[in-house]
Amino acid sequence: MVTQQSPTQSSLSVLSTMALRNALNELIPAFTAASGIQINIEYGATAHLSERIRAGARGDLLLAVAGSIDELIVEKILNSGSRVDLVSSDVAMAVGLSAPVPDISTQDAFIATLKAARSIAFSKQGASGMYFASLIKRLGLDEEVRAKATVLPEGLTGALVAKGEVELAVQQMSELMQVPGINIFGKLPPAVQQSTVFSAGIFRESAQNAAIATLIQFLQTDHAKRAFVQQGLDPV
Repeated sequence: MVTQQSPTQSSLSVLSTMALRNALNELIPAFTAASGIQINIEYGATAHLSERIRAGARGDLLLAVAGSIDELIVEKILNSGSRVDLVSSDVAMAVGLSAPVPDISTQDAFIATLKAARSIAFSKQGASGMYFASLIKRLGLDEEVRAKATVLPEGLTGALVAKGEVELAVQQMSELMQVPGINIFGKLPPAVQQSTVFSAGIFRESAQNAAIATLIQFLQTDHAKRAFVQQGLDPV
């Protein structure tokens, strides 16, 4: 239950990972209507958000990869003990709607698909992109894959597939689901999968503790959980 407040009582500044954008775009209007708390939200790749924060950017609440929340707590930018885990997301792959569906059911099939693909897109600063970069290095495919890869500084890799610019996109399931006109054909197989936890953390300078608590409580309601699931995220 969200506590009803005056619409002018408070507002929150939120920095959030792109992985949560579709779900939050649905949830925030409902939260404001119920609580009267206005939300001003900026989205970006977690690594980019962390860079901005270390350079001085601030808000009331950060929604980002759990590890980044922990680092910023250690650096005394976020409040100690303020981390609240919300959802997790797996890495998935997509092709065009009319393209053949590759086999990634096993690690060997996944490797064969990467080798056969004519072009691949992944992100440089997103959690999935950084993991994929480490994965292809571990599998001994770094040079081969990068030779045909488009590495986005940040943004949605599926958009390149939708425009026909690349054959295969790799990203968080929730981010691929933000792009129309693509076929998200599967998640990475268990042997090479990484599930990323996204969490909330409170900036030390924030004086909006009551409003933040109300928002975090709302993001853990059954209504919010259903919205997260519909956008490829698993509540934790």
